[in-house]
Amino acid sequence: MSSEAPQVYLVLPETKPFPINSLYVHIPFCAGRCSYCDFFSVSARNCPQVFSLEYESSYVDAVLEQTQLWSEKFDAGPFSTIYIGGGTPSVLNEGVLERLVKGLEPYAASGCEWTVEANPESVHKSLLDMLAETKVTRISLGVQTLSHDEWPALQRVGSVEDSKRSIDLVREYPFELSVDVLAGIPQPQGRTEAWQSILLGSLEYLAERVSHISLYDLTLEEGTPLQRQVACGALVSPNADAMAEARDAANALLASRGFQRYEVSNYARSGHECRHNLAYWNMRPYLGVGSGAVSTIQYCDPEEEPMLGTMVRITGRKDSARYIAKPAEIPPEIEYIDRKTALFEFLMMGFRTARGVDTQRISSLFGVDVAQIIPSALARWKPEIVRGRHCIALHTRNFDILNRFLVECLEELDKGGLG
Repeated sequence: MSSEAPQVYLVLPETKPFPINSLYVHIPFCAGRCSYCDFFSVSARNCPQVFSLEYESSYVDAVLEQTQLWSEKFDAGPFSTIYIGGGTPSVLNEGVLERLVKGLEPYAASGCEWTVEANPESVHKSLLDMLAETKVTRISLGVQTLSHDEWPALQRVGSVEDSKRSIDLVREYPFELSVDVLAGIPQPQGRTEAWQSILLGSLEYLAERVSHISLYDLTLEEGTPLQRQVACGALVSPNADAMAEARDAANALLASRGFQRYEVSNYARSGHECRHNLAYWNMRPYLGVGSGAVSTIQYCDPEEEPMLGTMVRITGRKDSARYIAKPAEIPPEIEYIDRKTALFEFLMMGFRTARGVDTQRISSLFGVDVAQIIPSALARWKPEIVRGRHCIALHTRNFDILNRFLVECLEELDKGGLG
């Protein structure tokens, strides 16, 4: 995003931050670690001692303590969106998870969109019965694939049958249902020609049963087991052309089933978009609690309200034991994001969405006109640009140019010398 390294400080601004209405809660526990994952998580396979009732209870106590103290410290809440993610929150003991959810309820605003992530093998009737008695409104299932051919490469706990069973079960309840799917799962030599049809088969099945699908291109993160398998030739990833063709076919299939592509990787039936993720993409401030959770907090300029004066990013320590001991501890290094980088983040995230960049909000926060700070990029890609009253967007059919477009935006910002 910026060629310069972020500045690091040891203190937070003393001014009052902009309102924080979204809360992310990180539960870093999983039954097993998938072959492609590089997120902070603790696996029951590797650390069985963590999965005791006492340890889980201590972790939830720490989360509730941090939520209370940080909500006061940053004047955050009530929250219009709450997202409990991980890891796999549904691997927690049901009583412990219930205590977490009910402990967070006082911080939820009326009409709060409240999501709990779950892996299919850990979804059972008793869990859903419990959540149905709380303020939770959405279940997000990590399905990834419904192909028996692709499943082994991911080294996931559970099975394709677990995914289908859990989808049918969740549909019996009044929850919104979101699913995650991976595109570009590596295949053994000689079987990659079936890759697109496998992906479309999964989407066809899901489109008939859910209202929200997140379709992510699988990234081979350095050092993960899956990356090593591809590096040694045991598995083969589809090439860029195959990925592009499959994405086009997926777009067409989902559009024919009534799904709108409202963000680069997200599709929903009208009215079923994920409000929590929209808060991220619209660069709204959010509070993150739990070991390894990230918070992005924005402070207004004390001399030029309501302009953005400072944006900071706080990443919690990725050490669950230390977190339990000191849940409210502010990490010693806080990333201060400079003005130009902050502006580029607003552009980058906004252009990921079908609505696009909110030009009015950028003008109020940065005192600049979007059309005047990236005129060359907008002119070059004019046929792909959609303009509204207070927004500028890329047409969703041309999201494949996003990275090239953003590079040009950053180059213009660099030349413009925005301080």
